[in-house]
Amino acid sequence: MGAKDAPRCVNVAKAATFSSDARVNREIMATDTMVTRMNCYEPGQVTPMHMHPGEDEVIYIVEGGGAIAFQDREDLPFKAGDLLCLPGDQFHSIVAGPDGRTVLIYFMTPDYASVRPSEIDAVQARTSLPGERV
Repeated sequence: MGAKDAPRCVNVAKAATFSSDARVNREIMATDTMVTRMNCYEPGQVTPMHMHPGEDEVIYIVEGGGAIAFQDREDLPFKAGDLLCLPGDQFHSIVAGPDGRTVLIYFMTPDYASVRPSEIDAVQARTSLPGERV
């Protein structure tokens, strides 16, 4: 959707989709200059350790809670209503809390990349991230 296209509205609550197998990540809106994606987690599900080189990530927590785990710093807890900004040069993982579902939306440029640390485990290796370049 470019600047001249019609505006649109997405109901975030209705767009939420969950799976008992793994967190669900899906695009909910995109333009030529921005993409908005949604992550939906059952309790305890994770997004594997990764970073977005050269691009900060803005995350809004819609529902639930958990923590952002980093390689080189302490965890950053979050809860519904929080707005987070993660620097693009830091490896991070998103861990949903144990007490209920978690929903977040995040904003990036359409051509963003996700890269992982070299010491990933076999489970993480099977789950690709949006924007991930192998």
